[in-house]
Amino acid sequence: MPPPLTGIRVLDLTTVVAGPTATMILADLGAHVIKIERIDGGDDARHMGPHLGHWGAFFVPINRGKRSIAADIGKPAGRDLVLRLARESDVFIENFRGGKMAALGLDEPAVRAVNPRIVYASLSAYGTRGPDCLKPGYDALVQARTGIVSVTGTGPESPIRAGVSLIDMGAGMWMAMGILAALLERQKSGIAQRVDASLFQTGVMAMVYHLVYRQFSGVNPVPQGSRHTAFAPYCAFETADGRMMVGVSNERMFRRLCTALDRPEWLSDPRFATNPLRVQHCRELEAELQKIFKDHPAAHWTALFDEHDVPVSPVQNAEQVLNDPQLAALGQLGTMTLADQHAEVAVPRLPFELSITPAELASAPPMHGEHGRAILTEAGYSDGEIEQLVASGVCKLP
Repeated sequence: MPPPLTGIRVLDLTTVVAGPTATMILADLGAHVIKIERIDGGDDARHMGPHLGHWGAFFVPINRGKRSIAADIGKPAGRDLVLRLARESDVFIENFRGGKMAALGLDEPAVRAVNPRIVYASLSAYGTRGPDCLKPGYDALVQARTGIVSVTGTGPESPIRAGVSLIDMGAGMWMAMGILAALLERQKSGIAQRVDASLFQTGVMAMVYHLVYRQFSGVNPVPQGSRHTAFAPYCAFETADGRMMVGVSNERMFRRLCTALDRPEWLSDPRFATNPLRVQHCRELEAELQKIFKDHPAAHWTALFDEHDVPVSPVQNAEQVLNDPQLAALGQLGTMTLADQHAEVAVPRLPFELSITPAELASAPPMHGEHGRAILTEAGYSDGEIEQLVASGVCKLP
């Protein structure tokens, strides 16, 4: 059976990471995504390295399965092109700063005037209202604003952001979920609605445990390194050949850890008898564990803890993750061949599985403006009109 969004058409005016992540999810689920890019250079993510030829590492994985047209939407003919494509689309998604779409004549009323059934989706930095709704925002800035930086790292003297695009990709996932909900509602009631998501709201949601922690404890949570504020032992340890992460989250697991390490006395130690006490005395417990773990390689401890059902994992780098046998068993990595390079790149598939209509890694990402002529022809432009759009600088064809 075809993927679940087969027949859904998405008009994508987003750039960089957050918006393209949302439309990548929709594309993998079968939607026909038309990506409208700037004439001069296209999506900024194309220029974010490292590069393989002209392909940027940020652009490739989150723009797969899309078709690209290069157009100047600031010109009247470019705006008309967008509205013409919107007439036959189910979803319109943009991530411009507040007010920009109205200035371009492409805000929700303008788009809905040509297609009342369209789902209009807007992804912003700080939301659609409030004192900061017009401010620009980026992943690291929003990690700072929402408190994520305050609980990341080893101490307040060295603020550290999460090493992945946590906010951008999270906002893209929330946006995709909102669009799917809106499409379902349209199917049920015939009513099309607007979907808004923001980086700021995504960061606040990611902080949910820490926000409740502050209210319950009366103090602000602080950076814990690899520790957890609620469990112990729960952190990374050095072994004879690298680091491993141990995560003990209840009394049963702690008893199994003591059995595995032949330390029954820890169960009656007043410092370690309960999880709250272990959290209070976590550094003392970690020091005892570290003395033990340094004598053998990580594989030894992983095998031992697996035998005793104690949660453990080696701390892996990117190369090790790419070669992880569990990843291979799940088939989560798919390969794409990049145009012009004849090189294959492995990228993760969507991290969920549908038993009957699975998501597909549809195609490699598009070259800048690669499908422009085909998209214009499908929209009803004649050859002469297409040449006029190119001559006037409204469109650029490869």
